[in-house]
Amino acid sequence: MDPAAITAEHAARVGASDPLLPAPGRLREGTRLSVDRGEAVTWFQHLPVGLAARTWEPARTHRLDVRLAGEDRAGTLGALLDQWLDLIKDTVAPGDTDSAAVVELPSRDTEAVSALVHRGFVPSSVLAVRQTGRGGQAGAPGVRIRAATADDLAVATELNLTVVRFDAPFGKITPRESTEEVLRNQLVFLLNQPEPLVWLAERDHRVVGIVHIQLPPVSDWAGRSVAAAAAGYLGCLGVVESERGGGIGAALAAHAHAVLDAAGLPVTLLHHALANPYSTPFWYSVGYRPLWTTWIRRPAFG
Repeated sequence: MDPAAITAEHAARVGASDPLLPAPGRLREGTRLSVDRGEAVTWFQHLPVGLAARTWEPARTHRLDVRLAGEDRAGTLGALLDQWLDLIKDTVAPGDTDSAAVVELPSRDTEAVSALVHRGFVPSSVLAVRQTGRGGQAGAPGVRIRAATADDLAVATELNLTVVRFDAPFGKITPRESTEEVLRNQLVFLLNQPEPLVWLAERDHRVVGIVHIQLPPVSDWAGRSVAAAAAGYLGCLGVVESERGGGIGAALAAHAHAVLDAAGLPVTLLHHALANPYSTPFWYSVGYRPLWTTWIRRPAFG
């Protein structure tokens, strides 16, 4: 089947499955793989020590981007995966837990995912989307939401670090020696913006939660993943363990959403660990739904 025809059929199918998906672009530069009704490209990403992105990704990642056509898409994806895994096998040290094979698929395009399951991939994280005006409850009474200041940097960093540590066992995030500094630098940047982007929740005069967001143009990196004129990004929401389940997260989310909606942004995006028993039900209760799902095999080879 002609590669252009494969791409066209793939684009039509995923567009019909989810109107918030952007039209698939041309496959990026990399090593091309092909089968009768499928095309893919693979590339290797190595994140050097000290790079901020090492907190959010394994150090050594093989990635695959696919285009699928025809009726037997699980079989087509399986054939591409087998080619890919055979190609990269000799480049990966067996048991290297800082290596991963990663495939990102539209969350609603589910017919082929059995091919991933049968080859040891698990759905590790989701890029979720919320459209303007959608949300849940306002949150618990007695919670004060206030803008963070430079004086709050230490407590804000610790709250953000707690979120990272809690998400780490689910496979994608990897706390490093540099992670605390990375989070602190990110917060310094956000706190220095002209408008408030970081807020703290207080109960009984004690800081018990944090939320921070990005607005365009800072959030444009995430906006490329959604069919919308512009997108905000919710970078972190966390509540201290002793206060979880008490409505503080809902209050923080409602405040952040009010700011994002007032900015005229049609959608808000965020990443969350799919297996996290707190974040997954919470985010969908306040108006989000899956847009893209990241499937990961870590280590890439056992």
